[in-house]
Amino acid sequence: MPLRSTLLSVGTFAALATTSLVAGHRPQAMAAPLVARPTAAAPTARVEAREQVDDAIAAAVIGSITRQFDTSDVVVQLGTVHVRPASIQDRQVTGDGRLRIDGQGDWIPFRFAAMYDTASTEVTYPQLELGGGAGKTVAAGSSLATSLDQQITKALHDEFQSQPVKWTPNAVKATDVGRFVRIDGAGLVDFGAEGSTPAQVQGLYDAKAHRWVRVHYELGPGSEWSATTSGIASL
Repeated sequence: MPLRSTLLSVGTFAALATTSLVAGHRPQAMAAPLVARPTAAAPTARVEAREQVDDAIAAAVIGSITRQFDTSDVVVQLGTVHVRPASIQDRQVTGDGRLRIDGQGDWIPFRFAAMYDTASTEVTYPQLELGGGAGKTVAAGSSLATSLDQQITKALHDEFQSQPVKWTPNAVKATDVGRFVRIDGAGLVDFGAEGSTPAQVQGLYDAKAHRWVRVHYELGPGSEWSATTSGIASL
């Protein structure tokens, strides 16, 4: 979706974007790349990195973040950004920032990591951690837990249409972030005769509008940041 605007200032990049909901993926599959370009160049930026972060990297990272939310507006501000060579062509981009949804409510802190292709100007394998404090255990069978299970189950069936798949939740925690509830959890995905795999799930629920603005699952034993130990969502 089109990146509506990009603001780059000292230590901060901001953008407004129209976004769509993104579900998880197989651990061995490459995430669909996103190409985003800013509408204005960045005059300066505070960057703690071995390479200067240019506007193409900033826009691609911002785009990969805003795509993760099913809402009309997401304001993303990047803070410190680190860029390190991963290969002749690829760069590992990590950093932090904050975001605000629908132009109101509290700012939600986050950390991110992504791989940037200098030839195609694409971001692949994006990961996102939403902050906001430690969570409280969500009771199994509660309305929030049931709603999350339904979302994850639907996303799994949509991705793995040709095979049986069953989601069984384990530990799920919830953290209030203003009008939103951040969800972090873990469980098991069973593929029948093909076996099963651990999974981490993350979500962001709008308690005011009573809808999910982000639901994501990650198959495999874990990601770069553990959702169950740190209480921070990862993408």
